[in-house]
Amino acid sequence: MVNEYKVRAMTQAALYESSQQYRRDFFVKRYFKADYIALNRFITKAWMTVFYAIALLAYMFQQVYVESVDLLHYDYQGFVVKNVLLYLAISIGISLITSAVYGSRYAKAEKRMAGYFKKLDQIDRYAS
Repeated sequence: MVNEYKVRAMTQAALYESSQQYRRDFFVKRYFKADYIALNRFITKAWMTVFYAIALLAYMFQQVYVESVDLLHYDYQGFVVKNVLLYLAISIGISLITSAVYGSRYAKAEKRMAGYFKKLDQIDRYAS
């Protein structure tokens, strides 16, 4: 006789295994929580640095070519200090946001994987 509950549990587990979400969750669970957050924080900061440098270059070209700023009498020290402080402020903000976002993603993946393993345990306990 076929156990109806076991068939339902097996179907639910198989649907989760075949989903894209399972692949993402499995990738996330390969790391410890702190390592996962640190890796994604590093990647985010690297991209932020690239985009900040591009924006800074665009601003410098705009100052030179559009506003015709004299480069010999430009306040380079003030420019550097202002932009370094702005970069640090943005970097701290991005770090806090990234930690919160990837921490919640890890927690959700952990919860889904725990439910999946619980479902597998239920399948093992059902009588065949």
